[in-house]
Amino acid sequence: MKIIALIFLSFSLLFGRIEDYIVGTWNLQGSSASTENKWNVSVRQLITGDNPVNILMVQEAGRVPATARPTGRVIQPGGTPIEEYTWDLGTRSRPNSVFIYYANIDVGARRVNLAIVSARQADEVFVIRQDRIAADVSRPAIGIRIGNDVFFNIHALASGGGDATALVTAVHDTFITRPELSWIIAGDFNRDPASLQSGLDTRITNHIRIVTQNSATHFSRGAANRILDYAVVGRSSSDRRALTLPAITALLMAASVRSHLSSDHFPVRFGNFK
Repeated sequence: MKIIALIFLSFSLLFGRIEDYIVGTWNLQGSSASTENKWNVSVRQLITGDNPVNILMVQEAGRVPATARPTGRVIQPGGTPIEEYTWDLGTRSRPNSVFIYYANIDVGARRVNLAIVSARQADEVFVIRQDRIAADVSRPAIGIRIGNDVFFNIHALASGGGDATALVTAVHDTFITRPELSWIIAGDFNRDPASLQSGLDTRITNHIRIVTQNSATHFSRGAANRILDYAVVGRSSSDRRALTLPAITALLMAASVRSHLSSDHFPVRFGNFK
């Protein structure tokens, strides 16, 4: 397991609990339609429209929007760059900037890249790899820390998400010496929640909870529609006993995307909805 972290300065002194954030995930399907339009229409709606998210995990992100501006902060962990951008979604009189953390994984086609869009700048950025399952093609989990909360984006391997359990385990084990941190992994696991749960060791399942809803999130021709997009919330500990975890639930975000551009995934959001 390889762990790369970069500490960023932060001027924010007050941080909420992880359940106080609204976290979203969406597989943009970067090979279809115009990725630029998807960012400027659908992604914009998810973070500024009705019931917006604070942090959005984007899989198959393609390229960042042309209006995003690099801040100059870059992590280069062995060929997996994480670049920080600002993206202004407001107007001249009412600016509204968010941060984009972009992993240029697919350096050729630039299709299956990962991105995190955040209303707050990260205090720390993580790139976590697993070395157990198809390590040569497995994509890393990328994450950002804001205060005592860490938010990860995952895109497990196609055709069954064979590396998903190894990635969840790698994230858990990264923070065993940092029990004060809560974390959430959201994204496209490419396997259903029950399959992920059954593939994890008890020492992990006692410290995590899978957060999902009952509607299919992935649609394909000639195959069953499935729930592939969900989240895992957890805290890490060397103690195998069960831990109390944040109260987070999941909701499908289909209604939030009025102009849903071509993708075979529906976005999902997570939070403490009352």
